[in-house]
Amino acid sequence: MNIYTRMGDSGVTSNLRGERISKNDISMHLIGAADELNSHLGLIKTFFLNNDSRRFIEEIQRNLMKLMAYVSDISSEKYLFSNDEVDVLEREIDKLSRGEPSGQGSEKTHKRFELVLPGKSVIEAQIHIARTVARRAERMFFAVNENKLLCQSAGAYLNRLSDYLFVLSQQEF
Repeated sequence: MNIYTRMGDSGVTSNLRGERISKNDISMHLIGAADELNSHLGLIKTFFLNNDSRRFIEEIQRNLMKLMAYVSDISSEKYLFSNDEVDVLEREIDKLSRGEPSGQGSEKTHKRFELVLPGKSVIEAQIHIARTVARRAERMFFAVNENKLLCQSAGAYLNRLSDYLFVLSQQEF
């Protein structure tokens, strides 16, 4: 069996329901951004020796694959997000935030929200690339949501994911 079908040569593709849609449809751009983010996370995962960190990133990757399936078939309830996925990210953000070097109250808060110049290390820069792709996916999610009402927990998940990646980038490697 060939991997190519020639079905997409004219600029259309099929979603999970078998409907033919333009490759330029905003939902396809969202799926592509989520796929790109998944690949960046795969690279980031290779930097971690800690199995817990690797497993956490793999769970995020599985959630991104669920998101791609959901956007491709919003009628299927098996791909819906709940607040549970968002809560897991929030707990990890809180855990990583507690591990930040302590500073003087407002100074610590200020550091968290100041603009960051990526490039302290290869891993930190790669995490920032993933963070910006997560933000792009989030913007596309809400662009799709303007035409097709999507699960709001999935949008919240993308928002927290970029927050998680920001906090992760600030860790010592």
